[in-house]
Amino acid sequence: MRFSRECLELRDLLKLAKGFKLFKKLGQHFMVDCNLALEVLGKLKEICPKRECCVYELGSGLGSLTLFLKSYFDYVMCSEIDVRFADYLKKRFTNDLIDVIASDGIPLISALRENCVLVSNTPYVVSSQIVVAVVKSGIKSAVLVLQEEVARKLAAVPGEPNYGRITAFTQTFMNVELGGSYPPGSFRPKPKVWSTVVVLKRKREWRETMRGYEEFLKCLFNQRKRVLARRLKECLGVAPSSELLKMRVFTAGPEYLFQLYTSSVREAQV
Repeated sequence: MRFSRECLELRDLLKLAKGFKLFKKLGQHFMVDCNLALEVLGKLKEICPKRECCVYELGSGLGSLTLFLKSYFDYVMCSEIDVRFADYLKKRFTNDLIDVIASDGIPLISALRENCVLVSNTPYVVSSQIVVAVVKSGIKSAVLVLQEEVARKLAAVPGEPNYGRITAFTQTFMNVELGGSYPPGSFRPKPKVWSTVVVLKRKREWRETMRGYEEFLKCLFNQRKRVLARRLKECLGVAPSSELLKMRVFTAGPEYLFQLYTSSVREAQV
């Protein structure tokens, strides 16, 4: 097996992880499942078949995923908010083309170039923040490991119970693809929930002028089961049309909502 060495090193991390006290507020869980790491790497290979992408790993921990990234990509940039792990990563990968930044990695997302891909075994306490930061950045793709509930929300379709503001906002700008789901035993310590691989691919460019759309969705989905026409009047000041009188907010698709917003903005500017 080509990645047998990486998989063996991944097992060694189990022993190493026991020597660190973890902080619940940081949502620290180490990936210890070789199959999960290989799936993430496989998704990245599909996005960057010629290895031409710059790869940014957010929340590298003890390097569980970094092991596999460096086996394929020539250069990897990592961020780790816990200085203990950042120091360990610098020593561990001192002979590799890997830059380790001891910092909160979320603000760095906005500085990434178009050809960069974000990858992260996402700290669950900040998973939604990371998704929103990806949407508002210039990057084209991201491969994330998220808690299953969040993954299902991102991929939900209009009318489903999981369909909400984060769904509509993300799907307006990104295509969402779900990969495999993994049990709590794929991590140490074991989280209480299953996790899913999520791939985000850019379909619409984000611009700062679209912050109004983000606020519009917040207002709209504050009462997701109400009639859409009434919420449009309350959130945009738009007079209800007959076609919207029977439609509920949570049944309206992202593209439809985006068209409603942009058309109302254009009319207001006339």
